[in-house]
Amino acid sequence: MKFDEYERGYFSHYEAFAETVRTILDRAIAAAVNIPRPQSIQARAKPPDSLRKRLQEAGHENADVELVRRDLAGVRLIFYTNSDVDRFLSSSIVFDNFTVDRNATKVHYPVEENDDVRYRAVHYTITLNDARALLPEYSDFAGMRCEIQVQTILIHAWAETAHDIIYKTDQRKGFGNAALDLIRKRFERIMDKYLVPAGYEFQRAQSDYERLLTGKALLDQNVLESLKSAEDNNQRHDQLVALADVVLPLYDDVPSVFSEIVDILANVAEAARKTPVRQIETPFGNYTGRSSTEIVLKVVEILDSYRYAAIEEVFSVLLTLYPSETDEHNRKRMIEVIEHLASYNLQVWSQVGSEVQQRLATAIKARGEIPTGARALVVELWRHLLDAEATGTTWSANSISWEFGSIPIGAVAALRDDAIEALFELFRTAVDDVERRDVVNALSHATRTPMRGELTGNTLRRILSDHVRIIDFYAEHTLAISYELRQTIEHAALLAYRRSIDLRDGRRSELDCKAAAGELADALLAMRDRFSEDELYARYKILVGYQGVMPEQWLDRTYDHQKVDAYRNQKIAELLEEVTEEAKEAWLVFLERCASTRSDDLATFPKLGFFIACLAESKPRIADFIFVKANDDLRRFVPGFLNGLIKSADAETYRRNLARFLSEPKSLHLVTMHWKASKPDDLETLKSLLRLSIEGDNRVAVIDCVLYAINEVSELVPLPEEFFRPALLHLIGKRDARWINEAWLPGKTPFFDKASSADVELILESLVECLTLDYQAEQVLAFLSEEHLSALWEFFGRRLEHPQERDDEMRYEAVPHGFQLLAPYLAMDVNLAIKAGRQWHLKDATLFGYRGGKVLSQAFPGLPKEFADALLHLVRDGSDEDSEFVLDVMQNYHGQPATHDVLKEVLTRFPGDERRKMKVARSIENTGVVHGEFGFVDSLRAKKELVASWVEDERPAVANFACDLTRHLNRDIADEQRRAEARSALRRIEYENPGGNEIDGDLP
Repeated sequence: MKFDEYERGYFSHYEAFAETVRTILDRAIAAAVNIPRPQSIQARAKPPDSLRKRLQEAGHENADVELVRRDLAGVRLIFYTNSDVDRFLSSSIVFDNFTVDRNATKVHYPVEENDDVRYRAVHYTITLNDARALLPEYSDFAGMRCEIQVQTILIHAWAETAHDIIYKTDQRKGFGNAALDLIRKRFERIMDKYLVPAGYEFQRAQSDYERLLTGKALLDQNVLESLKSAEDNNQRHDQLVALADVVLPLYDDVPSVFSEIVDILANVAEAARKTPVRQIETPFGNYTGRSSTEIVLKVVEILDSYRYAAIEEVFSVLLTLYPSETDEHNRKRMIEVIEHLASYNLQVWSQVGSEVQQRLATAIKARGEIPTGARALVVELWRHLLDAEATGTTWSANSISWEFGSIPIGAVAALRDDAIEALFELFRTAVDDVERRDVVNALSHATRTPMRGELTGNTLRRILSDHVRIIDFYAEHTLAISYELRQTIEHAALLAYRRSIDLRDGRRSELDCKAAAGELADALLAMRDRFSEDELYARYKILVGYQGVMPEQWLDRTYDHQKVDAYRNQKIAELLEEVTEEAKEAWLVFLERCASTRSDDLATFPKLGFFIACLAESKPRIADFIFVKANDDLRRFVPGFLNGLIKSADAETYRRNLARFLSEPKSLHLVTMHWKASKPDDLETLKSLLRLSIEGDNRVAVIDCVLYAINEVSELVPLPEEFFRPALLHLIGKRDARWINEAWLPGKTPFFDKASSADVELILESLVECLTLDYQAEQVLAFLSEEHLSALWEFFGRRLEHPQERDDEMRYEAVPHGFQLLAPYLAMDVNLAIKAGRQWHLKDATLFGYRGGKVLSQAFPGLPKEFADALLHLVRDGSDEDSEFVLDVMQNYHGQPATHDVLKEVLTRFPGDERRKMKVARSIENTGVVHGEFGFVDSLRAKKELVASWVEDERPAVANFACDLTRHLNRDIADEQRRAEARSALRRIEYENPGGNEIDGDLP
């Protein structure tokens, strides 16, 4: 169709078509749910005079206008706000009613890809879909194109005005051009400075109002009554979310109602605990319902958010809920709420001073007896009342500021007195060391100076005085303090002593604290002497722990850990001399006391183990007496006992004890620990040890046997069929691969050089059960790969076929996110890797790209040339399935340049295959983690740069693909820039509003 034909006859036809599209859209929007009505829907055909001008500008005067112009018919949807536009774009109305030319669809936004033109809108190019075009009333419009424009009323006003003033003004030689440039810049400034910000303000206002309406509806439905009458935890959770997210944030006077709400929340939590989980039924299947743990957590989160609205009530409810709470995360969360309440907050202090803390102290004193099981909350409260520093945070749209300041010590003097006395009483009434240690940690807050705030003389003198008071209390209650806790207290005391003598001797003299520091130093020495009166405690410090303070450390600051270690070894030699026949009963009691220490720190017991080994070596009969009578705590040191006995001259005592412990199933793992340390040359006993461990299913002992076989020279280990294989087979039968977690190998051991195919198969079969392949697993696999690479590829295939859900509901990760050691070994044979990958692809092509393809991409990171050449060969000379395999591998390389030759070859071999084109595009567009507000925009631009040179490729399929992908990326860049700027602008509006930096929860 030429221009003349359009002007004479087709203009009216396109007018009718535009009106038809407008009517279809109007009816579809009216029938849709939750799609806002536009302010107007305009329809027009391109006026002939305007079309003639555009054709002349483009040099298309004689062209087929239907081919060169896609906007002969146009419909414009004008919405009030950005939110309305987003809702419409998120709907499927355009795609449901028309066929959309995705390549012609454009996102107009001021980015460099659009020459920074300020116009903002989304333009779809559509035709009537096949079903509609077959209807008689629409058949005349079949194949005709229409442009649907979607924009806000602000953008519409700007576009109409700018279009008439700027784009319809002819350039004049020598007249008005400079003025016209100024007008263009003014229009740009109007858009940037006024209309775009106004659009975001409208969007935020609309969002706030809709939220208000939702909250009002929930309030009218009486969400609190719904909470009370909820029949299950699914309903309770929904109502709690509504209360927290919609109702309370919009309530005008939360403090006036929150006390009542707190009571309701407490009842909700208690009711939830008595309610079984009920499945959530949906048309897509049933899902696990909400548990009582989730309900309690949501209740606690609401209490935390509005903690200042009902201080005493929140504290009281937590005291009630905490004792019966079994979920550890919820318990920690409740303690955090107490911390938030009791801590000195700078914003709160600026408004009400220490009133919050005063009310908490009054509330707990008024309660009298603490609920059983709620001690931890009370200790936490008093702990933070002893802080000398206040903290606060200030939020802005793009940053968080942490603020710190010192507490005026005089304003909280009475609070500190109350807290210290209360903690002393909690210490006296503690029933075990866990409770006492918690109190000691809380009291330490009273001894800390402000770290980041100003330190005044009054503050420091008060802290030193309180420290003296606490140290005197410890000295007075020495007998109630366990050896473990004494070590902790004494270690902190040593550091405090060194600081106090510095202050006493003139450091920070401007603070006038010499006398107070001297009093503290004297008190610390007095406590040290009181602790040292107990000779058993002095022994205990030598044998147990790493915090024990040796006498010289009080006198010499250079007495480092090496000197301490030498001193302890010297003392151990002296203690051995004190172990006599006459004293062996007392030593039994003492060693059992040492062994009763509970600690997960590996630095706690080396000296005790060393002492026991030395005792068994030098005095085997006394050691034998002790371990015959030893309790379970002391029996944990059987390995050291046997290690010493084997070195002693008393072989009979060693054999007898070894036989005894072998006969006790619970001691077998202790014997294996001895074997690993001492390496006895007794293969028959070692085989018996394994046999007994397997019979009793002592997994720890069996694991030790596996590792012993791997680590030791063959002369010290029975034949593989007698030892290693039976041990590993037992673990395989139990689906227990924990041995690999203990396989910290210093390097490749002779075992791997001599391992047979049967041994390798067992190792790999065992490792199939590993939930994840960590460093130790990769190390073992790397050692095996040198001789058994094919078996390794089969191993990964078995992991890929492993069930994804385990009985214990732990996630099974078939392939690690990245190899730490294994990649160079797997990459040794490219053909073997491809063969394995092709087999995986044949079994499961759907998920191969995410699983098997991931293995290959990690084995060949960066797509090295040898691997790339092999894949290129598959595309050129292989089957269609080979090319599918290659494409699924490529998607893991994120379009790296090394992939380009392979991807271009796919396009060249399959020029008309749209599905393969999509896979090539996906291979290029895939990305990893992005950073920053505009990270995706930057990533999309980088992807566009990757294919920029493809446009000039001599192969039409490659060049055309690059042009299409570039258009697609340009559209995505504009769309993502639009979204990112909107998020940023709305966040700025949120924080610029009054109250944006308010404290969580309303102040009393």
